[in-house]
Amino acid sequence: MVDIFACDVNDKAKLALFIQKREEWKRCIVGDAPHAVHRQITHMLWNDTVFRAFNEARRITIEGGSKKYGFNAPLLRLFDEGFLVSQTMSIRRLTDRNFREPEKAVISLVRVIDDIKENINLVTRENYMCHEGNPYAEPGSMKDEVSWMHWRTKQANFDKLSGTAEGKRERSDKMQRSVLQRLIKELMICDSVRKYANKFIAHSSDPETNPELAEEEKKITLDKFDDCYRAAVRVGSFLSGVLLYEYSIGSVPTPQYDQLENIDLPMLAKPDVEKLHTFWDERCREVEEWDKNIWDE
Repeated sequence: MVDIFACDVNDKAKLALFIQKREEWKRCIVGDAPHAVHRQITHMLWNDTVFRAFNEARRITIEGGSKKYGFNAPLLRLFDEGFLVSQTMSIRRLTDRNFREPEKAVISLVRVIDDIKENINLVTRENYMCHEGNPYAEPGSMKDEVSWMHWRTKQANFDKLSGTAEGKRERSDKMQRSVLQRLIKELMICDSVRKYANKFIAHSSDPETNPELAEEEKKITLDKFDDCYRAAVRVGSFLSGVLLYEYSIGSVPTPQYDQLENIDLPMLAKPDVEKLHTFWDERCREVEEWDKNIWDE
């Protein structure tokens, strides 16, 4: 626990509020919560890489033209649909605005940006530099090279946040709103995917009462996903690495196992295929029983 009164800042009350808000932003971006932004982005990028690797296997097999290899059509369709839903909703969650009611709070990039905007007066150079108890002044000795390096990097970071030239730094320098506006603008590339998610996935939009999507908005492509991934990674890494001075986020996890193991094996032994036909028929008969009139029971 940092002793606020021992910190090298002039406005102790503002520092206390800054520390409180910074902890909240840190929890949302790089915290241990299941839906922390860094976890959402990592999960999204992992699923994307798995899909693209499988999609590449599909291309190789088709172009190879061998009858020895192939893919089950209904299974492929389910796989494609699941990927579309998963990635579209991941992008939507990352760019959701927060609700005013605490019980409906969400964790997203936009939530953090909006909250920083509401508390931007707390993000001053002296709070940024000294909130952990470090002195404001540059280390006088090069013996502590690590401390000197961090001091230089943090000062340069705040130059970006405040738009201040190196020779004109002041303790009272504040973060510019234009920085947050730029982050929101970066995320606007996700708007068409969000609209698609709202119309076709999260809700069953009625075309009779809602305007149709433009043709371009109905197309969800891998390139469009890439644009959204890139924006989320860039914004998330800026908030984490520059504003919070933690670490950059947004890489595909390195598996501690062979992620392609068994991909070259058949899913099922040929003699067992008939068992699947039987299972399919039994399931269809079970579902057909559901159409009984509720008043006849």
